[in-house]
Amino acid sequence: MPERTKYFSLMKNQSWTVIVNKEERGTMFFNLFQYNPFLKKEILPWIKTYKEFGIPKTCFPYPDLPVNAMLERASELYPDNGLIQFNEKISYKKVNDHANRMANFFLSMGLEKGDRVATILPTSVQFVIADYAIAIAGLVHIPCTSLESKDNLVHKFEHGRPEILICTDDLLQLATDLSHQTSIQIIVSANLYDYTSTPQENQDDSIECKKWRNIINDYSPTIPNIEINVDSELETLLFTGGTTGLPKGCMLTHRNIYANCIQSLAALGNLTQIFDGAITVLLALPFSHSYGHIAMHTCTLAGYNQILIPDARDTSAMVDMIQSFKPLLQIGVPTQYMNLVKAQLTDMGMICLSGSAPLPSDTQETFEQVTGGMLMDAYGLSEMSPGTHLNPNAILRLIGGKFQAQLGQMLIGYQSTIWALNKVIRFFDTNQIGSIGSKLILLMLKWQKKKKSKGKSSIGIPFPDTLIKVIDADNSKPLTWDELISGKRGEMCMKGPQRMIGYWPILGSGLDREGYVHTGDIVEMDENGFFSIVDRSKDMIVVSGFKVYSQEIDDILHDHPAIERAATVGIPDPSRQGSEIVVVYIKCHPSRKDACSDDDIRAYLKTRVAKYAMPKMIKFVDHIPLTEVQKVDKKKLRELS
Repeated sequence: MPERTKYFSLMKNQSWTVIVNKEERGTMFFNLFQYNPFLKKEILPWIKTYKEFGIPKTCFPYPDLPVNAMLERASELYPDNGLIQFNEKISYKKVNDHANRMANFFLSMGLEKGDRVATILPTSVQFVIADYAIAIAGLVHIPCTSLESKDNLVHKFEHGRPEILICTDDLLQLATDLSHQTSIQIIVSANLYDYTSTPQENQDDSIECKKWRNIINDYSPTIPNIEINVDSELETLLFTGGTTGLPKGCMLTHRNIYANCIQSLAALGNLTQIFDGAITVLLALPFSHSYGHIAMHTCTLAGYNQILIPDARDTSAMVDMIQSFKPLLQIGVPTQYMNLVKAQLTDMGMICLSGSAPLPSDTQETFEQVTGGMLMDAYGLSEMSPGTHLNPNAILRLIGGKFQAQLGQMLIGYQSTIWALNKVIRFFDTNQIGSIGSKLILLMLKWQKKKKSKGKSSIGIPFPDTLIKVIDADNSKPLTWDELISGKRGEMCMKGPQRMIGYWPILGSGLDREGYVHTGDIVEMDENGFFSIVDRSKDMIVVSGFKVYSQEIDDILHDHPAIERAATVGIPDPSRQGSEIVVVYIKCHPSRKDACSDDDIRAYLKTRVAKYAMPKMIKFVDHIPLTEVQKVDKKKLRELS
């Protein structure tokens, strides 16, 4: 019989009970709070690629520092760099000062270590300050978005029990309603124009709240003396998107977030250290989402200037910022890159990372041909903070191949050389570096004759210290690397220093007995350790016992010149119990609708997919629903079907 072991929760005066088998008891805390980089000693298929790019095999040991140490570091090393919003820059030094003031406000309101603070803020200076202030005060951040339903927000607040809510002033009525239904006791109101030369007054003075500007003016910038246990104390309670049900709160510690930032930079290769504190990055991601959240922290750790776009759908603002501030890097999602192509942005000369949703191969090729930028795919999930994979092949295509990569490591891959080059580059203004770098990227692309990537799209190789287990979908047994290389597919499971410690509030929930998170993604892997997502297990369609991978059909349809976007789902087959039928939703290019009929699509698919994978229904639509982070919302499509 298992024995019951009690652990104290992060909620005041509460505890929870976890059932632990006696033989597991000695390893449970190791799995949850520590990470052994030597747990797997076999030769990993992606190590050769690590060597080519100067990616370390391990980043261990990770610093025992709280997340707010990244902002403090940036304010000391790169005081003139910072956040750019509405064409104005707010330095890291000022951001750090204001974060300390806000932290002192939280503590003056009687909050204690481990209490929660919620935000409903867009990507903004206020979000960044709030996030670091919450960390400085030893509190836990519950980031939310105004795009969520009120019921969703109530669910989060009933579970997380935040005591303070920070929102923009246009959401004060919503905030008041939430305070009447949940644990919210104090509302803080901010205005997006607080950090401009023409700040605006709050829109509604009839609702009782604390005003952001008053807090910043009234409280001290003295750093609060709060000790943080980075392994066990939470930085963020980040709720999953809820695409398969009600959102679950991922308990992410200071160790998880800090480690994932280090891993993210390491995965780009050691030569990127040359640009620490020297470049500008465009971020048009919701910071309330795990992808945007870690992108913000990673850019702060590297000391980059960060261009913040409050609305992820505002393509014109992105174009304006690219032209004005010359960013060398953009971190975004496939839909944003599709929209930049439509905006006819040319000669941008940027390195772009794409995550959060699958990157169709045609999107990558079209984007690079039209814009003159390079697009790299990345992968992660909220339970992993979220970053786990990056595909560096775009860099290889840019520099000309593996030989050039190895030559670069031989010539300038030494830490002393990297340090010296960084010092030289930082003599120049970031706009100058961006402009020169952009021209250099365009020149290199022309020199390489815009070589196309070979093979199917791939999420790339795992981050350092990220352990991978792939289990057979039929029998749940782990597959060997040789079996994967030979073509077998399975569900990817992962753990590492960035892995959550469980779903709120139960320590270890959401993990298997070995401490792995099961992603629900069906993957395959090539001989070089590059992974490709075949499908989500929940999106896999079963037709009379045959497995149909909806993502593969999506990819095939995206290669059709008349299709702008496609999404494949399965719905129950009324004539066969336990079986499904394939339904395809298609949005045609406006100029190619004449070549986008039912017969055209069926003729196109006939030679490309198995008979059982042919769609029973093809629906042509003007709009395919997207989630907050611009993923295709297949849950909603199934409901519509």
